[in-house]
Amino acid sequence: MALTKLNNQSLTAVTSAGLPSGTVLQVQSTTKTDDFSSPSSSFADITGMSLTITPSSTSSKILVLVYCSIVGDDSTGLKLVRDTTDLSFADVDGSRQRYSMIGFLGSASNEIYNAGANHMHFLDSPSSTSALTYKLQGIARTGSFYINRTIYNTDNTASGRGTSAITLMEIAG
Repeated sequence: MALTKLNNQSLTAVTSAGLPSGTVLQVQSTTKTDDFSSPSSSFADITGMSLTITPSSTSSKILVLVYCSIVGDDSTGLKLVRDTTDLSFADVDGSRQRYSMIGFLGSASNEIYNAGANHMHFLDSPSSTSALTYKLQGIARTGSFYINRTIYNTDNTASGRGTSAITLMEIAG
């Protein structure tokens, strides 16, 4: 028997409004394979770590998935931003800098900070049907920060290089 209806709608008339809450409506993704560096002591946009999505409904949520290969001379922090709004920040703790993700290396050792801190999942409720741009910004407290930098073994031979990515998923509300 052929399927002719979904949520009491004909297949040609199915819209996102007819799908149940939690349904993935669209997916956008980008992968950064080149490197990036910045000697920034204030948050700087990371080239290639920006992605735009246009929600189909104001009740939709956007699931943001980020992976970022981080190298830094000192405490390197990353911030998730939607348009001009900072997202997923740590609570205020005195005068400490607030980040979405953080890594600490303590020297320019070219070691990839490869722990859970460079993975991020964030569920946003933007209440919008306008195009929304999500991006990653970085900062180094001192020195520079690097994305997808080639790392070296102790004998100074190149051992590898990582990638970084952002994926956005519109979820029906």
